[in-house]
Amino acid sequence: MAEGVPIKVTLKKIQILDTLDPGHREHGQFVFSSKVSSQNQGGVVHESRFPEEGSWKISDHPRKNRVSVDAEIFNGNVEDHLVVELVGEELDKVTASEFLDRYSREFSGSPQSWVGVYGPGGGTEDASQPEDMSNWRVWYEITTA
Repeated sequence: MAEGVPIKVTLKKIQILDTLDPGHREHGQFVFSSKVSSQNQGGVVHESRFPEEGSWKISDHPRKNRVSVDAEIFNGNVEDHLVVELVGEELDKVTASEFLDRYSREFSGSPQSWVGVYGPGGGTEDASQPEDMSNWRVWYEITTA
């Protein structure tokens, strides 16, 4: 039996604040990737792409800028370390594709203390709330089995 605590990380939703398109298009074409890793258990790494195929058409208009993902991005045993990383890319056929701000959060200590929903806080850009970035936001949940 593996040592540590069974942890599951579920990406709940993504919100686009800026499509990074200086043109007149209302939507951008986006792909996202996640990497969840731990120094425990020999350096486990779980990588995912969203959507699995193609891209999502997302606006930066407040009524059209959220995508519900509800996808498991990690399920494994950890002892005292976890890193959640997310990258978003706006695909463009005319100019070079552009990357959204890189998201990263590192957890250490007791895995039970990480349990909860992580997302932007209070509408302000605060270093203690890394999920609230300048051009996009993420929400995810950490649970124990």
